[in-house]
Amino acid sequence: MPLRRILVAFLLLCAAVSAHADGVGDLEAFYNNVDSLSAQFEQEQKDDSGQMLQQASGTFLLSRPDRFRWEYTAPYKQVIVSDGETFRFYDVDLAQVTIRSIDATLQATPALLLTGGAALEDAFNIASAGQRDGMSWVRLTPRADDTDFQEVRLGLKNQVPSVMELDDNLGQTTHIRFSDIELNPKLDASRFTLDIPDDVEVVDGRGMNGQGR
Repeated sequence: MPLRRILVAFLLLCAAVSAHADGVGDLEAFYNNVDSLSAQFEQEQKDDSGQMLQQASGTFLLSRPDRFRWEYTAPYKQVIVSDGETFRFYDVDLAQVTIRSIDATLQATPALLLTGGAALEDAFNIASAGQRDGMSWVRLTPRADDTDFQEVRLGLKNQVPSVMELDDNLGQTTHIRFSDIELNPKLDASRFTLDIPDDVEVVDGRGMNGQGR
């Protein structure tokens, strides 16, 4: 599953507000009490037979309502940054940056819910999924048929996201575990900007003539 879709799914979960009990109640408490977050993550992707397809790791920063930085540091380097107005996706190996306006990007993905213009329940069936591995779990299944994933599960420990599992339409499962989590850190606005080297190709999808940085 492309990392952008994984990130969108995680941000949707972080943005959820609901009055359900158990796991969803823990998610609501997380949302109500946390305005910013920093964490390390480790990611594994397996096929439908359980064979490992890919492993990666990196860092994640979140500053509500819509600023974030999702950065892969190993085995490749890729960065997704939102400064509240635009998404910038930087593939270091390809030396390419893709720019999208938040409005356009969110209209094309379930992440439109981050804008607050739609309720999470309008796009997903939400249910607590009991206890497992010492965590309370939330399950989200999309109501629409044309999404990139079939189900997302989030495990919370002490009302903080710890593990995320995503099942895509190819039968692959992406498992992400978060560590070194810091709640409500002071994050400088510069962390949510991207300095683009001069020799990097810029693909600007914001509907502007020419390219922009």
